[in-house]
Amino acid sequence: MKILFLGTSGGESYPGVWCACPNCAYARARGGRNIRMNTGTMIDDDVLLDLNSCGFHTAARLGVSLTGVKTLLATHPHPDHMTIEPLEWRAVPEWVEKLPEDERVHYSAARFTPLPMMTVYGNACVEKLLMERRPELFDDSSNARMRFVRIHEGETVEAENLTFTPVRARHGEPGFAHSYILRRGGKTLLYALDTGGYDPDMLELIYAGRYDGVITEGTLGLCDAPADGHMSKAKNVAFRKALLEHGCISENTPVFLTHMSPHWTPPHDLYAPMMAEEGFTVAYDGMIAEI
Repeated sequence: MKILFLGTSGGESYPGVWCACPNCAYARARGGRNIRMNTGTMIDDDVLLDLNSCGFHTAARLGVSLTGVKTLLATHPHPDHMTIEPLEWRAVPEWVEKLPEDERVHYSAARFTPLPMMTVYGNACVEKLLMERRPELFDDSSNARMRFVRIHEGETVEAENLTFTPVRARHGEPGFAHSYILRRGGKTLLYALDTGGYDPDMLELIYAGRYDGVITEGTLGLCDAPADGHMSKAKNVAFRKALLEHGCISENTPVFLTHMSPHWTPPHDLYAPMMAEEGFTVAYDGMIAEI
């Protein structure tokens, strides 16, 4: 299973748009892996975990095409994770589609690449976001070639190209956000964000698994504030320890951190070695990992 991190920042980019704090100033001055865009992840070239307005920019810079994506798993409808604008560009007005190719080039809505059917999976909150904005994109008659399927926590889905189980996250009201347990090609990945932890019934579901890799969030970094919607370094360490104690991972299992906030998480140059001592790999935009 190949993992491509298309973005690794929290809701605000890193550096923050309107911030000149020491972390943001460091990131601007040093650049490189210290610069982060909103979080998104690609699996094996045909699966996306979230799609925001930044992910395709990283993909373009890396020379990666999204045209082969068949499955999009949405964690929740916050705009740094899921927006409809990139999906709108899959649709072509019927009258434009009928034009000869040499004429279609003159229209901004033109698309020249046949796309596979893409299934968007998400909870009721994601469904509301998409259907209130552009329900026609998901009609059978739409040339956007998309369909939406609502997920339910704990219910395993056999998708075309992978198997996954949604896990209710603690981020907003219950049911607002979901993590995922992904299975493919004999490998299992726990994708654990956005969340500040899990309720006992969801922990039971997580602890029943054995994982070849874990991706979780590091939003709060060194902050000790008792926020429940995100993870801090202390929560990260405790979560990894619990996974070890329940036999879900081994000491050698890669555990990646993403979704970094510039206000609580040090720049990559400083945070990566700090978290390596705790058994974590701090991801960066464009990072590729194999599990």
